[in-house]
Amino acid sequence: MVRRRITQRRTSRAALIVLILCAQMLIILASCSARLPRKHLPEPVLPNHPEILNLYWESWRLVNNARYQGTRLNGFPDQYLNIENGSVINQWPTLSSALFAMYGYRDFPVMQTLDLFYNKQRSDGFIARTYIVNSGDPLHLPTQLDPMINPPLFAWVELKYFTLSGDSVRLRQVFPKLERYFAWIDQFCRGKYEATDLYYTTAIGSGMLNLPRGDVEHGGWTDLTAQMALFAEQLARIAGILNVPERERYYHERYLSISRAIQSKLWNPDSSFYYDYSREGKTSFLRTINGFWPLLAGIPDTDQARRLIGYLKDPNDFAPKHMFPSVSVREIDYNPLGFYWRGGVWGISNYMIIQSLKRYGETEFAREAAWNHLKNMAEVYRGFDLSVDAECPEPESGMAGKIWEVYAPEKVCPGTNWNAQNLCRPDQISFSGHGPISMVIEDILGFQTDAPEDELRWHMTRADRHGIRRLGFGDNTVSVWTEPDTVRPEVLTLAGSTDSEFKLIIDTVQDSFLVNFDPGPIAVSFLPADYLLRGRFSQQ
Repeated sequence: MVRRRITQRRTSRAALIVLILCAQMLIILASCSARLPRKHLPEPVLPNHPEILNLYWESWRLVNNARYQGTRLNGFPDQYLNIENGSVINQWPTLSSALFAMYGYRDFPVMQTLDLFYNKQRSDGFIARTYIVNSGDPLHLPTQLDPMINPPLFAWVELKYFTLSGDSVRLRQVFPKLERYFAWIDQFCRGKYEATDLYYTTAIGSGMLNLPRGDVEHGGWTDLTAQMALFAEQLARIAGILNVPERERYYHERYLSISRAIQSKLWNPDSSFYYDYSREGKTSFLRTINGFWPLLAGIPDTDQARRLIGYLKDPNDFAPKHMFPSVSVREIDYNPLGFYWRGGVWGISNYMIIQSLKRYGETEFAREAAWNHLKNMAEVYRGFDLSVDAECPEPESGMAGKIWEVYAPEKVCPGTNWNAQNLCRPDQISFSGHGPISMVIEDILGFQTDAPEDELRWHMTRADRHGIRRLGFGDNTVSVWTEPDTVRPEVLTLAGSTDSEFKLIIDTVQDSFLVNFDPGPIAVSFLPADYLLRGRFSQQ
């Protein structure tokens, strides 16, 4: 009897030890999964600017903290990102953050998060802007007053991902879902009366909560209408990639039709700007950031684009200390401290504008704007005057070393939120990660991937040591950077490595040329006179 009790005690003790060890292992595994996979992510080579690198890695830390697991109840994917870490998941911040988080697509469930929304799509094509995390149900259903959408940017994200991954299988899978979503918005978000060839949404639906609009309810909203033109253009591109010529023609015609309506009703030739339009056919003369969405869709002609871009270069319009405020400096509704979308500088709208500038050949100004945005973010990251105004001092602890939701256009500080008094939210990356990640890779360092062609284009504009390590695109992982020669500064030397064959296209001020690399180390030098090359390469 005594032996049996001793044996039972030993068995119970052993079971308890096993249970404790399992719990410890789970804690260790959880901590490991939460650790930033830094050695798997692209690493900018920019040793002269540690302040930019601090922003870069802090952005990835915040992305890494947004990993979640779906449940049987909510029907979400096994792994997904919820950047805002809330009890709901929103379409607008999800699509916004995907535009930069996809540079870590091999480690983060970026596109799986888009699948979350596709999987919830109704048979009629509707995709809700918000889903409840616990149940997986839409937070709201559409009505005639509010269609309950967000900016329809899925195709923009999918095409950018295609250039990074080369995954045409995914494009074929999502194309029908994108088509149905386009058709739903086309049917249910048309303006009324004089604006039936334009599109409307709501303040919340636009993603720009308190942007001044005027009386344009059920009229023609410049941002959504231009986004629908962009959607159509991108669906045409996807159809072309998938070799579906009849759909390519259809969406090209839709793009042209929407573009004509924008040019006819939203463009004002006297002031050279795109404005919202009421259902009675009246223009709402408020100059805001939404007037630049037609640039991204390639709608203005060359002369119109030149005049429109002029506003972005004017300190009295959209070029104060921190470019580009959401409302023109000249407008009565402009707030120099931000007030959310009444003057605040947002990463998503800055990224939209910078992509638009490059579409119209304004690459130098695009780089200048990206650098302006990053330097201002870095100043705030180091620290700032915490007293937003005399009546609203902020606490001074723990404010430095953070990335903020929105930034003030005229002061080195975060922007104020929708009450115009308190600072916006810190550690909010969904609308602010474009600068530290995408703009660093694409504009400051100058890289552009084309995974379907195994090509990496490098717009080389810097003289210092710069480049990137572990840039993954398609089946390639490439590290390449410059090694300036202090004795012979006219010689350009590249170093690095690649694990597969790829083509590097180098664009300099003087010339553009292509170099093929085999797997192995990269060691190549260029002389400006004849591009003398040495190392593992072949030139075409």
